[in-house]
Parts: sequence; C-alpha cells; structure tokens
Amino acid sequence: MKKRLQKWWVTLGTAFPSASNPYWRALPLRRMKSLLVGVFFTSAVVGFAADLVQLNAQRLSQGFFWPVLFGAAVVGGLVTTIKRGRPISVIFVVVLAIYTSIWLTGGLSGLGWTLGWLAHSISLVAAPWPIAQALKERVLFDAIGIWLSAILGFRFLLSFVTHEGLYNVRMQTELSLAHGIQATLVPTLSFRTPKFEVYGKSIASTEMGGDLIDVIQSNGGLLAYVADISGHGLPAGQLMGMLKTAMRVSLGFHQQPVALLESADRVLPALKEPEMYATLALLYFDGSAQAEYAVAGHVPILHYRERSHDTVLLSTEQFPLGLIPGSPYASERVNYSPRDLFLMLTDGITEVANERDEEFGLARLERLLSQHAAQPLSEIWELVMREVRQHGVQQDDQSLLLLRALE
Repeated sequence: MKKRLQKWWVTLGTAFPSASNPYWRALPLRRMKSLLVGVFFTSAVVGFAADLVQLNAQRLSQGFFWPVLFGAAVVGGLVTTIKRGRPISVIFVVVLAIYTSIWLTGGLSGLGWTLGWLAHSISLVAAPWPIAQALKERVLFDAIGIWLSAILGFRFLLSFVTHEGLYNVRMQTELSLAHGIQATLVPTLSFRTPKFEVYGKSIASTEMGGDLIDVIQSNGGLLAYVADISGHGLPAGQLMGMLKTAMRVSLGFHQQPVALLESADRVLPALKEPEMYATLALLYFDGSAQAEYAVAGHVPILHYRERSHDTVLLSTEQFPLGLIPGSPYASERVNYSPRDLFLMLTDGITEVANERDEEFGLARLERLLSQHAAQPLSEIWELVMREVRQHGVQQDDQSLLLLRALE
C-alpha cells in the first residue's frame, strides 16, 4: 500500500508542468494559449471560493478581485516554472494585477493600482453583514470544498494530459508513420507489358501490416513475389522494407531466384528480432516457355492452365527466410502457355473462418479461377475478395497478386 501511495504521489509530481519535463519544455508559449486560458479560469474557481469565505466583509462589486488575482498568479507561476523564470511571466502577472485594480476603481487613471488596493483594504475592515452562524459555516464548508476540488481536479487533469496524452500522441504518430510506410512499400500493382499482365493489392489488418507484394522487371525478365512478415506494426514494416530492398538489390546483381532467397536469408537475421521471420512465394520469368518458382514456408502458388482448364498448386517444402540461418533453398520450373493465370496470396485469405470455423481454403480459389479466369485481373481480384469477405471476418493481412501470360 505504501509503495502504491508513493508511486501515485510521484506520478502527480512529475505530471505537473515543469522545465524538467521535455514535453512541456519543448512546447512554445504560442501553442499554450488554450492551456493558459484554461488554467486561468480553473484557478479563478479558487478565487471565487476565497471571495465566498469573506461573504460578510467583501462588497459584491469587488467579487472579481480574488478570481482574477488567483488566475493571474497561477498562470504566471506556471509559465515561470516551465520556462525557467522568463520575464514574460512576471510581466504577465503585473499586467493582470494592474488590470484588476483598474477594474476595481472603474477607471483608467494612473491611480488605479493604489485606489484598488485601498478599496480592498477598506472592505476588509468594514462592518460585517449580519449572517447566521449556520449559514456562515455552510458557506465556509462549501468554499473549502470548491478550493480543494479545484486543486485536485486540476492536478489530475494535468496528470492525464502529461501521461495519457503523450502516450496517445506517440500512438497516433506511430500509426501515421506506419500508414505511410505501408502505402510506400506495398502500393497497388497494376500494369501490362507485351508479355504479361499484372494486378495486385494488399489489405492490412492494422495500420501497418506484414504482407509484401512486389513485381520487378530486370534484364528482360520479370520477378513476382508475395511475402508475409510475422507480426504487425513498425517492426514488421521495417523488416518488410529490408526484405524488399534485399530482393531488388540482389536482382540488380543478376542473381537467380535461389540466390535471391539465400541472400535474403543471410541478411535478415541481423536486422530483425529473434522471433521474426518471412515466408515467401516467388515466380521468375526469363523469356523462355517455363517459369521458375520457389516457395519458402508460404501458401502454394495457384497456376490456372488455359489449355486444360484446370488449376495446379506449385509449392516447395522449405523453411521461411530468417528462421534458421543458412538453410538451403531450391527452385523448380513449370511450363506455361499464353492466357495462363498465376495467383499468389497470403494465408490471411485462406485462413479466414466462417461461423462454423471452416477456413476459406484453396479449393474455393481453384473453383473461382476455373469459372472466371478470362475476366480482367482487377475484376478477378474484386470477385475473390468479395467471396472472402462473405465467408468471414478479416483477422490477418490479406494480399493477392495475379499475373497472366499474354500471347
């Protein structure tokens, strides 16, 4: 219990704005206008309580003296505390005090300050109003209650702003940064070359997903791959960017698919958290009548064959990238013909479950390809995702990349 009270007391102490707090120290005064106004009116409540205690001594016309004085003093003290005694805080208090005394005297003469304090002193020694003892005690009780409530409420409010407010700012900043990274690393892919037509899109389950789709044209060939980074958030986004960079740099040095996987597997362990890894499915077209493919711990690639109107699954049993450094990788080749369609995806689609806990699976995708393979790729993408949404609720990142061989 004692430790809890000490922790509570320390939290309240550190929450109060001060020059030692980096958040308050870095906040410019011009951005604190609303805060200072709020502090002024909150502190004025204590002034009204003080005026209430002097119910039988103060004149009603001077009822604003204490609220303005308390408000100005607290605001000035706050600015002084945050900005380490800048002259502006002292000037602020003096100006408000002069304004108060001028208001008390009802004029703008140079004697305002003297007359204001004189009027206040006279009011304190004036004959008290006849007030019942019970009413006086009740007024005193309420005034003290207002005073304590205002002080404690203001303290806890600042504690919330300093701690939860900063946490929320950090969260919003991270989400905004993650959203920007996601849009940059995983844009919608839609283009056509003389030999291929490509369309792909990724839908993250959070602001920063772990799925990556990419298509690279290099040296007359075309490389397409889909990867799934374990986890979500900025760590997954960072590893996604590193994987994409590694794949593109390696391809720029004319490395073949197997060498691409081995290079990425060597690079990733030094750049990630121990429990993170990446699954990947890859297709490489070198201009021949065969496509080279490799799958590393990923969902199989679906190959719809136009001539036989059937779908085959392309897969290889291999470890994910970065999971066991130094793992050997291999690729295989498959024949393809014009109008053949390749579908690459992540398990966020196949593992969507319905109310009966039945997964969407690959069989439904095979059926959809057989029925709609001739449609534009963007329409096939929309049709598949519509079926997935109707089947169940998205729980993971969902990525789908379609590639069609042309005449």
